[in-house]
Order: sequence, then structure tokens, then C-alpha cells
Amino acid sequence: MGDGKKTIYFENKTGKLDGVIRFLEDIKDKVGYINLNCTVEGKEIEVNLSGPDDLQALAIERLKALAEKHLEPSKP
Repeated sequence: MGDGKKTIYFENKTGKLDGVIRFLEDIKDKVGYINLNCTVEGKEIEVNLSGPDDLQALAIERLKALAEKHLEPSKP
């Protein structure tokens, strides 16, 4: 297993700052097992991951679920 870096991008499709804040808070609470750095510019959120590949894969799945929860518009 290698140690590497990956970057994943998300878009705040709700347009609400509150969703971004909740997304970032959940990342802090639920993805503490890998080194990551988040940058927010407008509606774009860039997450840089570094660490073992298996933990990166786990983190990416968790990040996608959190993004769907906080950054996607609610479905009726």
C-alpha cells in the first residue's frame, strides 16, 4: 500500500453557506483518521487528502456521503 495524495472537488449546489459550514464540521468530526486540507472558493470546495491509499478510499466515500447530505438540494 502506498502513501499518496489525492484531490477531490465538490460543488455547493444549494448555494447556502450553512451547508458548507455543516459539511466542514462533519469532515472534522467524522474523517479524523487521515490528513486533509479543505479550501472553499465561492461554490467550489477542494479537499486534499494525504495518507495511506486504503484510508484515502475510505475517506473519499465518507466525503461523498457528507457532500450529498449537505451540499445537494433537498429532494421533495
